[in-house]
Amino acid sequence: MTAEAVMEVRRPGLQTTVQDAGRRARALGVPGGGTADPQALRLANALVGNRAGAAALEVTLAGPTLCFQADALVALCGAPFAATLEGQPFPLWRAVEVEAGQTLSLGSSARGARAVLAVRGGLQGQAAFGSLSTDLRSGFGGVEGRALRTGDQLAWASLPPAAPPRAFLTPDLHTPTGPQVILRVLATPEATPELLAALTGPAFTVSRQADRMGVRLNERVPVRHDPTRVSLPNVPGAVQLPPDGRPILLLPDAGTHGGYPTPLVVARVDLPVLGQLRPGDRVTWQLVTREEALAALRQRETEVRRAEAALAWWYKEACRTPLI
Repeated sequence: MTAEAVMEVRRPGLQTTVQDAGRRARALGVPGGGTADPQALRLANALVGNRAGAAALEVTLAGPTLCFQADALVALCGAPFAATLEGQPFPLWRAVEVEAGQTLSLGSSARGARAVLAVRGGLQGQAAFGSLSTDLRSGFGGVEGRALRTGDQLAWASLPPAAPPRAFLTPDLHTPTGPQVILRVLATPEATPELLAALTGPAFTVSRQADRMGVRLNERVPVRHDPTRVSLPNVPGAVQLPPDGRPILLLPDAGTHGGYPTPLVVARVDLPVLGQLRPGDRVTWQLVTREEALAALRQRETEVRRAEAALAWWYKEACRTPLI
């Protein structure tokens, strides 16, 4: 397959980047990266017949305007962004055919922060450490390691044409968005009874300090710092407590190690919800056990994999084209 089909960026949006399922290079000190809403990426790719981790566009708060120079099959999943194709409403959570010469415009979303736009064939870009994901701080991956700019040309691999599946995704698979959000969390060995009481009480407000590295909350909790504490590994979803007591929730581009106390970590099943937090959202923690977190993840994985399998069957049987 060759990367020959392209679309031109007419308006880049607030922060639009190429993202895939992320990289596995944490042992080298390289963040995993990847889309902040991995569930939206998987479902958008399934809708257009791509493999689950194929690269797509992640749009944040205000989306781009894209002119397609070739026919394409696309799907937009995630926060409910306003979108139009040639001035007509463009539906989310469905595969939609776009003709060469047409323009897709993504506006803003009243809830949530991000959406994923997948193109049948998977977007092309610059790989780094085995992934096309854009790392904005390090400046690698995607399109020159940066957000899209006006005039950029995005290519994808050409595949045989395929009609969109005559199906829709149940709303139960849509990533929950604010303004009121409940995140399931697990306590770590650093969680004292006092910290748990302070963190699992009233809701916290997402501040304006929010990006792909982390989300800082406004309210403070009492915290004592040990100057002899050594840095420990970080993971997406970790809840750090810096000296000012305002919690920081780590997202995919956060560093691999940190020295702040980390009393809580968001359960993997809720990482897509974490990726949808926007300034002003109210966050409440729900403390769960490891067994409860695993049970919730198994249930969600079963639902997502069932949808992926059904869509893969459609492309295999109806279109007779393989996944890329």
